[in-house]
Amino acid sequence: MFQLFGSESGQRERRINVRVALREQSGQVEVFKDGHLYAVFAANDREFRKAVIIQLARIGAASFRELCAGFEIDRETLERYLIRSQQRGLRSVVDDKPGPRGPWKADDVTRLAVIREFVNDPAISDSEIARRVSTYRPIQVDRKMVKRILRHAGLRASADPDEEFDEIPPNQLAFRFSKSAGFQSQPDSAS
Repeated sequence: MFQLFGSESGQRERRINVRVALREQSGQVEVFKDGHLYAVFAANDREFRKAVIIQLARIGAASFRELCAGFEIDRETLERYLIRSQQRGLRSVVDDKPGPRGPWKADDVTRLAVIREFVNDPAISDSEIARRVSTYRPIQVDRKMVKRILRHAGLRASADPDEEFDEIPPNQLAFRFSKSAGFQSQPDSAS
């Protein structure tokens, strides 16, 4: 038998079976197979975690029971992962429903419309952006959706410290959107 783990503090170790072991430390998960490093991914990277579980199940490195216990998922979830991976390939790894709030309801055109409204008038409130965009887009946009879109675009600071985005001050934006579908690349004259 091989020795994988040291005694470093702050790390969590789990042996799935004789062949597979996990080590979690510093926000990363290391997967060892047959004594060698097999995969490394961020502890909050659900897609990569799912891909590793699928691959370990496919190559028979551990039984379903062992994988479920080691990765702390139930058997139905593992079976669903495997069925979807057979049907959709690697696309099955990407979550269709990323969290309890449901899928991302804003399509690319709606996100661009929100960003265009903010860039054209940085002093506008999120509620006003939502009202304006809702008048010409087929989905209902609310201020929370606006806030999330702007945060993901880097135009607002993130409230979640694990998901940090650099905030871009409005006076540093180097382009302005025209009212047409495209955008014009020109310096911001308002600064």
